[in-house]
Amino acid sequence: MKATNTETSDSECAASQDRPLLSAGWRWGQLCVLAAALSLGAGVSPSVAAKGKTSAAAKSGSKSAGGKSAAAAGKSGKTAKSSEKASGKASGHAAGKAGHKGGGRKSSHGGRAAAAAAAGAAVAAPMGLEHWSPSSVKADHAEDAKELEAIRAAAQTGDAKAQYLLGSRYRFGKGVNQDLSLAVQWYRKSADQGYAPAQSDLGVLYANGRGVGQDELQAIRWYRKAAEQGDGIAQNNLGLMYAEGRGVAKDEAQAMKWFEQSAQNGDAAGQYSLGVMLSTGRGAKEDGRAALHWFEQAAEKGHADAQYNTGMIYAVGALVPQDLPRAAQWLDKSANQGNAAAQSSLGFLYANGQGVNQDAKTAAHWFERASRQGYTLAQSNLAAMYAGGQGVEKDMSKAYYWLLIAQQQDPSLQGRVQTAEQEVSAADRVRVQREVQRWKAVKE
Repeated sequence: MKATNTETSDSECAASQDRPLLSAGWRWGQLCVLAAALSLGAGVSPSVAAKGKTSAAAKSGSKSAGGKSAAAAGKSGKTAKSSEKASGKASGHAAGKAGHKGGGRKSSHGGRAAAAAAAGAAVAAPMGLEHWSPSSVKADHAEDAKELEAIRAAAQTGDAKAQYLLGSRYRFGKGVNQDLSLAVQWYRKSADQGYAPAQSDLGVLYANGRGVGQDELQAIRWYRKAAEQGDGIAQNNLGLMYAEGRGVAKDEAQAMKWFEQSAQNGDAAGQYSLGVMLSTGRGAKEDGRAALHWFEQAAEKGHADAQYNTGMIYAVGALVPQDLPRAAQWLDKSANQGNAAAQSSLGFLYANGQGVNQDAKTAAHWFERASRQGYTLAQSNLAAMYAGGQGVEKDMSKAYYWLLIAQQQDPSLQGRVQTAEQEVSAADRVRVQREVQRWKAVKE
């Protein structure tokens, strides 16, 4: 089914679940999964303020949940939570603008699918990708203490790598009290000697005003020094600055240049960023298949957002033949890293037996994980599960609870809220309303 022929909104999908989820047909599930992708597709751009772990962590498949890597964000700065209220029609139109740059109708279809999927990542916190991770610290405290002293001794003699490692310890407070100003001092000593990881991570601190006054010009300076040495993480960070015009004039062609170098160097975040640009026709002609190639490359390295995008492209089946089992596999990998959009979409597949064995209990599990992270569509679907006793014990109080939370972002759920409200006692109604007031999303 082509993305261009679908005008199903998130709220329509959620509303269709007033009937039991497991009795819904194959087409319902496909429409809802597609709408979930399209509803996030308006105004796709890679966020300059993405945060994440080391490239080594990405290669080993460590956690890089949605929003913790080069994330796709709308130009208006809206989060996925707010943008998911948009209808499939509106989002398809926005994505179609990018696809039109590809020229042909077939390319436009593919571009819309890739662009919609590329928008699955939430806007991230203001940080750039860093080399060093707290997970680098040894579990054995005595052994780590010895290592720390050795690093300190080497740093004091002028060893650039040791200076960087010591700065990273102070950056994250590992084995020492966290002290960002000392982190900056040690990073600078190392960076001045030309050590690329220190230059790149110093750029991150300047970009975000951590331990030093925020200075995007300095961030650009240090990113460039590391990038010109072939540092893939710095190349991606520099590309993100050009993509958003931070510290430099916005220049998507330059952004593409650095993303391409980062991707060719094997950096997962750079591969993901390049995929986002290609899927939306930014800085180059839109090319959905090339975008999928880079998403898959990053996905193989454990990049959660790329795994989600890859899964959704296979679920939609516009760029490539629809392959729901393959889609489910990628969504599962992303979901297990905490990507709420992937968790919600995977719940759809389990609810309808698409690409996986139909399993209401597992569907409810994934809807609940996404719901706790604040994913509105999953919240409304989890409410439907509780209302119908599908995969969970029937509980109208819990259905009412999740509908009230979801309604805060999706006013179209008002009718369902009123219906659920009539089915709970006055005492439960008051209790649930108080619980909702205390509720806060918790990211995995």
